Amino acid sequence: MVFSRFINRLSGASLVVLAAATTTPVLAQSTESSPAAASGVAKTAPEAEIVVTGSRLANSGFNAPTPVTVIGAQDIARQAAPNISEVLNQVPAFRPQNTPATTAIFISNIGASTADLYGLGANRTLVLIDGRRVVASTTGGGSLTPANAVDLNLIPTSLIERSEVVTGGASAAYGSDAVAGVVNLVLKTKLEGLQGSVQYGQADAGDNKDYLGTLAFGTRLGDRGHFIVGGEWEKNRGTGDCYSRDWCAQAYNTVSNPNRTNGLPSQLVLPNTTTSTATRNGIITGTPAGFAAANPALFASTLTGLEFASNGSTFKHDYGTYYGAPLFQSGGGDGVQPFYENFPISSPMTRISTFAHANYDLTNSITATLEGSYARVHARTLGAQIRDLGSISIQRDNAFLPASVGALMDAAGASRISVGRIGDDLGPGVGEVHRETWRVVAGLKGDLGGSWKWNAYYQHGRTNYDQTQTNDRIGSRFTKAVDAVKVGNQIVCRVNADVSTTNDDPACQPLNIFGQNNFSAAGKAYAYGTATQETHLTQDVFSAQLNGNVFNTWAGPVSVAFGGEYRRDSAQGTADAISTANDFYTSPGAGISGKINVKEGFLEVGVPLARDLPFAQALDLNGAIRYTDYSVSGGVTSWKVGGTWKPVRQVTFRVTRSRDIRAPNVFELYGPNQSSFQLIADPTKGNVNFLTQTINRGSSALTPEKAETWVAGIVLQPDFWGLSRLRVSVDYYDIKLKGAIAALTAPVIVSQCAANPQSSVCSLITRDATTGNLVSVQNPLLNLNSLITQGWNMEASYVLPLADVVGGWDGSLSARVLATHINKLTTVTPSGVATNRAGQNGSPVSSVSGVPSWQMSGYLTYQGNRLGAQFQARYISPGVRDVTLIGPDQAGYSTTLANSTNNNHINAYWYFNINAQYDIIKSGSRSVQLFGAINNLFDKDPPVAPSSFGPTNNVLYDVIGRTYRVGVRFTY
Repeated sequence: MVFSRFINRLSGASLVVLAAATTTPVLAQSTESSPAAASGVAKTAPEAEIVVTGSRLANSGFNAPTPVTVIGAQDIARQAAPNISEVLNQVPAFRPQNTPATTAIFISNIGASTADLYGLGANRTLVLIDGRRVVASTTGGGSLTPANAVDLNLIPTSLIERSEVVTGGASAAYGSDAVAGVVNLVLKTKLEGLQGSVQYGQADAGDNKDYLGTLAFGTRLGDRGHFIVGGEWEKNRGTGDCYSRDWCAQAYNTVSNPNRTNGLPSQLVLPNTTTSTATRNGIITGTPAGFAAANPALFASTLTGLEFASNGSTFKHDYGTYYGAPLFQSGGGDGVQPFYENFPISSPMTRISTFAHANYDLTNSITATLEGSYARVHARTLGAQIRDLGSISIQRDNAFLPASVGALMDAAGASRISVGRIGDDLGPGVGEVHRETWRVVAGLKGDLGGSWKWNAYYQHGRTNYDQTQTNDRIGSRFTKAVDAVKVGNQIVCRVNADVSTTNDDPACQPLNIFGQNNFSAAGKAYAYGTATQETHLTQDVFSAQLNGNVFNTWAGPVSVAFGGEYRRDSAQGTADAISTANDFYTSPGAGISGKINVKEGFLEVGVPLARDLPFAQALDLNGAIRYTDYSVSGGVTSWKVGGTWKPVRQVTFRVTRSRDIRAPNVFELYGPNQSSFQLIADPTKGNVNFLTQTINRGSSALTPEKAETWVAGIVLQPDFWGLSRLRVSVDYYDIKLKGAIAALTAPVIVSQCAANPQSSVCSLITRDATTGNLVSVQNPLLNLNSLITQGWNMEASYVLPLADVVGGWDGSLSARVLATHINKLTTVTPSGVATNRAGQNGSPVSSVSGVPSWQMSGYLTYQGNRLGAQFQARYISPGVRDVTLIGPDQAGYSTTLANSTNNNHINAYWYFNINAQYDIIKSGSRSVQLFGAINNLFDKDPPVAPSSFGPTNNVLYDVIGRTYRVGVRFTY
């Protein structure tokens, strides 16, 4: 069925594809030690087959149709990087949204590292292994890590030959998810001999200790086959919490000043922040909705701001610098910011990954391949303690209420009080994740004679994801346990003391929250429990392809590649009954059950039009079309057309136009309700921050995203003035994603409703009937109007053999620069509100990070016979903390504005890293090498930019500090 639909659609589109297609040269630069590799020129025999990510075509002399950046094995080795994600995140086109330094605060998906090109999200960057899809390994949850993404920690870094990064849409070649581009990890399937390494690293602060060991072996199987096997083990102990770093312990956060008093703006970024409506001992914040005191003035003067001491006495709260609005104050209070306590700056993690591959020539023209891999990640982190910001309702007859407070309530005519409390004494939640992924691939490939070749493979992959959170508060039980009364001389839960028997709970145990450590073990055991979730992701793929040359033109052969693929993705999961009811303080929600079947067919054509003519050294056309039929959302077509022109041998122009797609994944379609708490500034209450329940969920009504992509660029390879080893590329990209699948986010929903009370988003908000305060916000996934990114990628490399400078010197000196400039990263909501987060260097609370306008990574490398050394510089341009705010250095600033702030600027940042390697033994294929690396050489502290992760943006800036790595590697 899919092929008949494919042929029907192809007949109308193939002429367009053939007339306007292109094949573009690849800028495959690398910092490998050899001059050829460092110059980025792939050295291949004239008749060798070239297969480069970005195209399905394989033909001598045919180049990739889109820009490709190559990160080689030696790039990884030089940096002593424990995983490939750390190396990829040095490439400016990537946004490191999901790393150990950003997932530590969240329990869901801790320990995961994903690839995110252009800031479009990790679920829009397709990750392949040797050109084949990989089963996903992340799930839905309360983190900023997208579900259904590939965790790069599960791939054995020591077996990666190179990473090919396609910076541009590649859906026509590889299918769904390649909207931003493709990361293809090419493994060392031809390894011969034994290789291994051991290394150790730690931060200058003494934590973040990291242990890594690798081992791999490869051998021929007679004269017809090859076999490799390898694995690695890593244990990272993580870091301390925010108060383990001086810069973080300053506890900068945003203090609300809704009335703009004293001529100050609406939001103030101040140090030494604490909470004003919750303390470790408990603080009276007012009266609950519907229970106003008879004498409000007396209540405010005697009870509001009264704290409970552990010995039963009370004292007035120290408000420090406070502007009358929750949630934060500067100074005073407990002296510690509870939102920065417990969770580590970088999460600890242990992983093991293994891989085996065998190929064997069954005949002279048919080769069989079998490979398997297994990986396991275990991560554990401390979560949040309870943070009741004035939400605990206490009645006058509460058995644990101090008598002095009861007398003050009587005088004010108050039957209830609201209490805020930070539950340090009850302890934080403890999250633990086990994630294991195994994968089996069986394939055949063959030669049909001439240029025609075929290949087919079947793949089955499975991820088993287990998550637990111990010491997690159970909402309904906590409410009943706190509401304790006396019956005679016995303290019991009110539900067991009233006349009604329908609400009795024999298991309920009273809980004393007045002052620290006054609760009973039985009361805590009743009110706290363990949240559990198990999810199983499976993927089955069958793919077949045929490619070859159909005929020759005056400029060379016309090449085609065509084939089909069937894919099935499913997710099955369970959760405990309390999580399913969303009754835990934080939990993964209910289990999931869903599947997607995909059928697709594709065709790619390459047509050379000119060779070795005046002003046309080369002119090539290339195009691809793919029809995909999704079992949930129906059929959709992706395509690619363009052209490349080399007027002279030193200059190449390239342009590509494509339509790319991403279908909703199983979590986006079938994700259950998942609750968490989020700080939301409410415009209807003077932008006062409220800690509000946010309920995230999927939607079966989602449809595929469609992106219109332009990529145009120039490649310079001069061969004059001694510049023959220089290579430069500049590429412009423009991606317009329509129907982008995303959540509006709770703050946006609240602000849009405030701006237009008739808006449909208002139905997603629940407010208290009496006070109008925020209670909860539904945050479903939607096909939003559009997501736009636009910018430039630049890459240059130069290699200088030192013998050309001074005769007798060995080795080479090479330089490489990668830079990305982003003009737009704009989200347009269905109501037409556009927000451009390009140039936003901050990460507003509960939102993903923006991207700097400019990022650059530069490498200066020396490689001699035995000694190698490299100096790296990273640049992050200046930007704003939050594009929705306006600061003193911005045009139009006024303290009368509700979105005014005292600090909305982040300075430019430079980071410097160094590394070195020395071969103490080097004889033929045998070697022993010592190596070391220092990251953040000058121990530069990150800027002040409060976010979900703490006082700074952990996505862009180094929060660990200076880090050392040393080790030894060998080959035999």
